[in-house]
Amino acid sequence: MRKPMEDITRSGLFGPWDVPDLGVAEMPPGLNPAKCDPWGLDSFQLWPNFTILVWSSGWYVTYQYWPTSHNTHIFEGNAYFVPARTARERVAHEMAAVTFKEYALQDSNTLEATQSMLESGVVSAFPLNDQEILLRHLHHVAAQWVDDYRNDKAEELSR
Repeated sequence: MRKPMEDITRSGLFGPWDVPDLGVAEMPPGLNPAKCDPWGLDSFQLWPNFTILVWSSGWYVTYQYWPTSHNTHIFEGNAYFVPARTARERVAHEMAAVTFKEYALQDSNTLEATQSMLESGVVSAFPLNDQEILLRHLHHVAAQWVDDYRNDKAEELSR
């Protein structure tokens, strides 16, 4: 089901419909490594708070999460396109940028739901399996950073 505005702008939640000529025969290594057809997007999580979503239609978005307290954060998102050559292309970019906030809100809502669940105290442990090795590494490194910070602060106070 498409919205009339999507038909008019030839754009929507998944970006502009008309794929720009990027001047390359194929996508860079690391994008769509399985060569899926159709391919939608690839998501890259960069430590500690940066995400890049590269869409098959030739645009990408970035997310940044900025912690402001133990249970709050600021969520920033930016959309990047090949420069528009026509007014119609610019309108398609604007439509994608406006609808981008819809899935950004969906993505950030999972963070809010997870935080609410954690604060409830109902679940006290999360078992991870071998497929979540990167997540385990992330938590291991984050714990090391926190321990290093605490140790540095303790040394400063003892001087």
